[in-house]
Amino acid sequence: MPRREDATVSDRCSPKDRREAEGFALRRKGDPMTDINAKGLSRRAFFGLGATAAAGAAVAGLAGCSPAPQSDTAAPATTGGTTMPATGTATYEWEIAPEPITDIASTVDTDILVIGAGLSGCACAAAAAEKGGKVTVVEKTGSFNGRGGGFGAINSRYMEAQNIVVDKVNAKQHWIAQCASRTNEDLIVKFFNNSEEASNWLIDKCEALGGSAMVGAFYSHDDVYAEQPGYHMFMIPEEAGLTSTGFAGAELCYLDAVKDGAEFVFDSPAVQLVKDDSGKVCGCICETAEGYVQYNAAKGVVLATGDIGGSPEMCEAYAPICAEYGQPRSQYTPAGVNTGDGHKMGMWVGAQLQDLPFPTMMHPQAFCWFHGPFLFVNDNGERFMCEDTWVQGKSLAINKQPNGEAWSVFDANWPTDLVNGLPYGGGMFWDSFRPYGSDLELAPEYFKTQIPLYIEQGMAYEADTIEELAGKIGCDAATLTATVDRYNGMCEAGEDTDYYKKPVFLTPVKQGPFYALKVGPALLAVCGGLKCNNDFQCLDENGEVIEGLYVLGNIMGDITAVDYPINVAGNSHGRCITFGYLLGHELAEA
Repeated sequence: MPRREDATVSDRCSPKDRREAEGFALRRKGDPMTDINAKGLSRRAFFGLGATAAAGAAVAGLAGCSPAPQSDTAAPATTGGTTMPATGTATYEWEIAPEPITDIASTVDTDILVIGAGLSGCACAAAAAEKGGKVTVVEKTGSFNGRGGGFGAINSRYMEAQNIVVDKVNAKQHWIAQCASRTNEDLIVKFFNNSEEASNWLIDKCEALGGSAMVGAFYSHDDVYAEQPGYHMFMIPEEAGLTSTGFAGAELCYLDAVKDGAEFVFDSPAVQLVKDDSGKVCGCICETAEGYVQYNAAKGVVLATGDIGGSPEMCEAYAPICAEYGQPRSQYTPAGVNTGDGHKMGMWVGAQLQDLPFPTMMHPQAFCWFHGPFLFVNDNGERFMCEDTWVQGKSLAINKQPNGEAWSVFDANWPTDLVNGLPYGGGMFWDSFRPYGSDLELAPEYFKTQIPLYIEQGMAYEADTIEELAGKIGCDAATLTATVDRYNGMCEAGEDTDYYKKPVFLTPVKQGPFYALKVGPALLAVCGGLKCNNDFQCLDENGEVIEGLYVLGNIMGDITAVDYPINVAGNSHGRCITFGYLLGHELAEA
C-alpha cells in the first residue's frame, strides 16, 4: 500500500479560502467570457458547469517534489505577479498557473499515479496492476465513471467468429479526411494495430462474470459516409452485481485493478502537478477534506481527466460550435464533472494544446433516438439539409437551426422505407441496436415500440394531415405544406435538386398518418487536448517530451481534429481501452 507521511497543515487559509483569494484577469479583448466573468455565471451556465466545478474552477499551480526554484532557462514568463505558461501566450485566465501550493497535510508515495477513474484511467490502472505495478488512482468524484453504450474495435474474437473484417485502408483514410488531415497518423495506426489484443483483454473480464459481447449492425453502408463494423456492446447478467447502467468497461477494469492491488482514492480532485528539480513531473496535489495531499509518483503521472465538456467557459473558448445547444444538452453522466482540470494542469507545466478549435462528438440524440434518412425540417417548417449524412453531420447542421432543433417528418410507409434504405446507409439513430447479421426487419419492429413512447413524452407527434402536424410542432401550416409538396415532387422525379440526397433515400410523405420526431444535438465529449508523442508523453511548445507526464482518453490531443471520426464507431472508448492497456503495461514494466 502507498506510504503516507503526516505534515503540518498551514493555518494561513483553507483550500476554499485559497481559491477565493486567487483572482485572474487576463482575457481576450471582446471575448464573451469576459461578460461571464463580470456579470457572473447565468443559471444555465452554472448548472452546466456543475457544483463541483464551480467550487474548484480556480484551483491549481506548480510545485516541486521538494520545493525548489526554477532554473533561469526554464522559468516561465510572468505578468502581474502571476506565473505564465512556458510559452508566455496565455489567452484565458485558466491558462495561467497559480502560485505553488505549499501547505501540504500529508504525502503518499507510489510508482504510477493515474489522475481520473474513467474508462482510460481504470484501463491503465488494471493493466499496470496485473503486471505488478504499484498504482494509485485519484478521482474527483465518489466513484469510477463509466459512460456510453459500448466500444469500437478494429478486431476482436467476436468479430473473427462472424468473419467481420474492417477495411483498415478505408477506415484510416476516412478518419484522416474527417479530421482535415490534422491528426497524428501514427497514433491512429497504433490504435489499429493494438485494438484486437486490448479488446480481447477487456472481453475476458466481461466473460469472467458470465457476460458476452454483441457486435452491432448499426453502422452506415454508404460509400461516402463509410463506417466500419466493430461496435461492441456488453451483455452482463444481473447476478454479476455490477452497478454500471451503461457501458460496463470502466467498472470491469476497476474491479480487476482493485483485485490486483491498485488503490483508488475518491473525492480527491487533483489541483496541481508537481515537478522535481530537473523539471520532471513527479506527482500531483489533491484537495481533500483533510487538506492538501501530495502524491509522489516514481514512474509516471497519467492525466486521464476526460474532456472539457462540463465547462461552459472552456467550451466557448475551445469548441464554440457546441456551446449554445450541444453542451447544455449533454446526456453523459456524471454531468458537469469533466471540466478540463487535466488540460489546465498540463498547460501550467508547459504542455501544449492541439490546434483549435477542438473537435466535438455531438450526436442527434437530445430528444428522439430515431429519425432515419427522412425529410428534416426546422422549427419554421423549412428543409435545410441533405438528410442521409451521418450523425456528426446531422448534429452540426441542426445545431445552426432556430432553437438548435429539427423534426424528422415521415408517413405511414416509414417501416418499408427504412428497411429498403438500410443496405445503402444506416448508422446510429437510423438503424436499431440490433446484432450484426440479423434481419433488417428487426429495425422497424424495435422503433414501432419507441415511437408511441416519444409521443407520450411530448417529443413526437402523429397527425392525419400535414396541416394538423404543423399545428402540433408549432410552425406555419402553409410553410410546412409547401416544403412537403416540393420534397414529394423531387421524390417523384428521382432527383433532389435542393440538397442532392441519394435517390434511394427519396421517400415521399403522402400516406397518413404523418409523424414528426424531434431531433437535437447533444454533446458527448470534446475530443481534443494536450499534444503527445506516440508513447503518450506530453510535449512542450518545442515538441520536446515533458518527462514523467502522460495523457490518455479525451485529454489526448491530435488523434482527432476538426470533427469526430465516427467512421470507426466507438473509437473514443476503443482508444481509451487500447491506449490505457498499452500504457499501463509499459509503466509497470519500466
